Amino acid sequence: MSRDEHEIRRLLEDGISQEVSAEDFDTHDLKRFVRSAVDGDSTVIIRDSDQLDAHDIRRIAEEGKGNVVFR
Repeated sequence: MSRDEHEIRRLLEDGISQEVSAEDFDTHDLKRFVRSAVDGDSTVIIRDSDQLDAHDIRRIAEEGKGNVVFR
């Protein structure tokens, strides 16, 4: 079940780690999730990351390497 982008960002900012799919959100949204995870000291787990190319993964990771996991 895909959740609303704003709900996910709010949970991450509140310190609640979240798992999202790269199939459901674009690179811009995924970067915003990571920034929210950094702000909330939480982790965003991006599943289906094989849908992303190496450049996108690098751009997303630059937002907060310690706060994102690619699966």
